[in-house]
Amino acid sequence: MANIANMEMASAVFEKSCIKVEKKFFGFKTNVTYIPTNSPVVGLTLEYPTAEGEKLNRLFTAAPNDVESILQKVGHPVESANGHWLVSICYSKDRKFAALQLSEFVGFDYKNVGEVRFAEGEDAEKLLRPFVK
Repeated sequence: MANIANMEMASAVFEKSCIKVEKKFFGFKTNVTYIPTNSPVVGLTLEYPTAEGEKLNRLFTAAPNDVESILQKVGHPVESANGHWLVSICYSKDRKFAALQLSEFVGFDYKNVGEVRFAEGEDAEKLLRPFVK
């Protein structure tokens, strides 16, 4: 699990009105909670090879209701070590909140592809399905 406070999308997540952020242990530990369900929020980063780029782009631009049909057509993206694509995810443990961001490795650094995508409720569960087991 990634430390949410150290993720690039942290400020966008922390600004959401449905998120509560508490600093603990002299500011070294950050507890993040999804307020409507009082569920802890955790961070995750996944890397994917170059060949998975089209799948990832389709999943990131799809409506939540279309995710399942895309997975049936093209399959789940397959992770790899030191990937060309990076998926950063913050989600509540009950899967009722999700924040996802796609980045591509360009010029010796990961560059964001689009904005952070937020979802709540059933939409969050649908968007997390390809990435969180």
